[in-house]
Amino acid sequence: MSVTFETIKEGDELPPFSLTPDLGLVIRYAILGGWNLPAFFYDAEAAKANGMPGRMVPGPLKLGFLYRVVDDWLGGTGFVRHVRAAHRRPDTQGREITITGNVARVYEADGQRRADIEMFVVNEEGQPSVRGFASVQFF
Repeated sequence: MSVTFETIKEGDELPPFSLTPDLGLVIRYAILGGWNLPAFFYDAEAAKANGMPGRMVPGPLKLGFLYRVVDDWLGGTGFVRHVRAAHRRPDTQGREITITGNVARVYEADGQRRADIEMFVVNEEGQPSVRGFASVQFF
């Protein structure tokens, strides 16, 4: 069943999405983005030398995960207007993260049917590492 403007309500939860970002995913992301990858993203020793517990998951990649979860939830019934995020703590490659979200607001503005979504990236310990927000518009 697809979500529609008429069927959603504030408090509705988006289906959680879990994944374990690994070195291969981070490298593919960096290559596709034409990004100059700092060593602490691919070298465990460089990460430790910089005081990190291991190879990090890039923040922009986690932002992309938020976008994907919202876009999948919409299922073609609308589009993502924007996504923003505040990064609270790093996530380490090889450890599962889960993206969760809920509908924070359903409204109409300028004749457009919209919803705001509050989102989180949660680590294995249940701690939020990213707090995000998305705005969507329905067709």
